[in-house]
Amino acid sequence: MINHSAYGAENLLDWVVIVISSVFFEYKMMGLFSMLFGVGLMIFLDNAKQKVKRPKLLSFWRNFLLLLFGIAHMSIWEGDTLIIYALCAFCIVLFPQIQNNKITIFFITFLVSIELLLINYVGSLYDNSGNLILDSAWVVAASEGGSLNLGKFWFPGESEFGNMFLLLFALDGFLRAITLMVVGILLYKLNIIQGTKGLNFYKNLMFYGFAIGLPFSIYSIYLPISSEYSAAIAITSRFWQSLSVIPMVLGYVGLLTIMNIKLRESIVTRLRACGRMTFTNYITQTLFGVFVLGGLFGIGTFTRSQLFLYVVIIWVLQILWSKPILDKWRYGPLEWLWRKLTYLFV
Repeated sequence: MINHSAYGAENLLDWVVIVISSVFFEYKMMGLFSMLFGVGLMIFLDNAKQKVKRPKLLSFWRNFLLLLFGIAHMSIWEGDTLIIYALCAFCIVLFPQIQNNKITIFFITFLVSIELLLINYVGSLYDNSGNLILDSAWVVAASEGGSLNLGKFWFPGESEFGNMFLLLFALDGFLRAITLMVVGILLYKLNIIQGTKGLNFYKNLMFYGFAIGLPFSIYSIYLPISSEYSAAIAITSRFWQSLSVIPMVLGYVGLLTIMNIKLRESIVTRLRACGRMTFTNYITQTLFGVFVLGGLFGIGTFTRSQLFLYVVIIWVLQILWSKPILDKWRYGPLEWLWRKLTYLFV
């Protein structure tokens, strides 16, 4: 559900949580993870070159395993992102690496343009009430079997997804993920993500990233709230949200690098451990969500502010358990399994 007003917004505190999460976290954290996934892809390929004759084939196998994990995860929770990451990785591994940074920047610009054009085009297929304009045969065919409007993405009473909006949701997620992966690869090639630049460089990166991204992000949540969540702006707001992602992610790169330099080593070590167990922590978040929120209490029981407290509790638990696990073992449970299966035939 993308319509924030549909549930869990019962008081001012709930709306504060909605605005803060939308402005600072929605799509940005997925964008940040996508960027780091691209970096990890390059590091794996660089290391694989010293171990096997066909590093791309090994990377393809590794991400095929990720695809299988994603399919299994999808059976538990329909919001899985592992499948998208695996498919994006296939595309990046199969195509030759671009050595020219200017061409890489052009490619990033091209992908962003395609994403924005896609959002704009799909938006033109709906009227101001969020209903499909059925004046094209392919729209009629593509929407068959689903809601002829935005579906349960926007309307609380709907039980089905709107097929056209579901298609946009999937393609938009794919384009955003692969774009940020390429951004990560570029930052890796420029030795930015490694934290080797001067402190002032990362301060400037943080300042300019947030200065450019925040106005777009704020406007994207201002639109639905000011229109009282009119269906007319359901897709328009996504356009501005998408514009904010790359600069906001770059801002976070600057901020997190500064934190890595400035924070106490004991704190940084725990955060790094949590990051090294990303796969395990991601799946355990789903398990907690399904069995605690879905099973023990029931979906829709908590307000937005109560859910924020739940999220903080899960974060604290994962920060607390990640370091002791990695102190005893080299990898987290799922990271170990993924690595073991990756090198199964090597």
